[in-house]
Amino acid sequence: MYQHVLRVAIFSCLIWFQSANSQEDQRDSSFIKFLPGQEQWSGELQTAIVSYQNNFGVTVNLVSAVHLADIEYYATLNDYFLSQDVVLYELVANADERPTSDSEIADMSAISYMQRALGNFLNISFQLEQIDYSSKNFVHADLNPEQLSKIMIEKDQNFFSMFLSLAVSQQVAEQAAIEAGAQRSSLNMISILKALIMEDRAVSFKYLFAQELGRPDGLVFAPEIESELTILGDRNLAAVNALGRVLEDSTAKFITIFYGAAHMPGIERALTTRFDFEQSEKRWITAWEIP
Repeated sequence: MYQHVLRVAIFSCLIWFQSANSQEDQRDSSFIKFLPGQEQWSGELQTAIVSYQNNFGVTVNLVSAVHLADIEYYATLNDYFLSQDVVLYELVANADERPTSDSEIADMSAISYMQRALGNFLNISFQLEQIDYSSKNFVHADLNPEQLSKIMIEKDQNFFSMFLSLAVSQQVAEQAAIEAGAQRSSLNMISILKALIMEDRAVSFKYLFAQELGRPDGLVFAPEIESELTILGDRNLAAVNALGRVLEDSTAKFITIFYGAAHMPGIERALTTRFDFEQSEKRWITAWEIP
């Protein structure tokens, strides 16, 4: 069970879950992938920028994010965002609050603390400290803390119960994948022990975590489970509704949805079914380079 809890901890790299106060049937693996290198403990974790077009000449780009990454990754994204008319971004915060490197929005919530600790260990950067959210084309497209709290109360959820649900869901999905002949998780007792005895543990664990995040059959969530989890389904709906407002009220031709990679299968389903967009292009950028 501990491997499944650890996998959910890593999964938090793909879900942006920061609170700010006033002060198809399975997960699509095409939004994130791992490319092993030629040497031991080497490789690249890559995320996708997937473009979709409609009959009115509008392009929507799904920019998958990992919220801990090499600094060069965030520099590439900052340059890319300058080319977009609108960037719909994820962050559980009030709409008028923009994060900065020294902002109190980056508080020490449980998942925030876990992300920062993991980032420090792996020598990679934290998204809030690298992405320029001050750009005028950035538009908030997520729940605010009050909305999130209200939905969780209505669903009788709390942060612990959601974390536990993720862990249990992953245990069930992992067993089903193994029975179907899928690739096993890279996070097992043997691989962890091997990583622990390496001279540079940060590199060996960064490799294992990247391999896990990019595993084709990893972190599978059926749409029904996704919809039950507020941190996934309800926040996806907030992003989709924000897109709907932009499409209805704006002349923007190039729109980006900048969300964690774990959100993208659900957002893509809405994009293709609710708004009749079709995929036109995909390109990859390197988020983690190992070593």
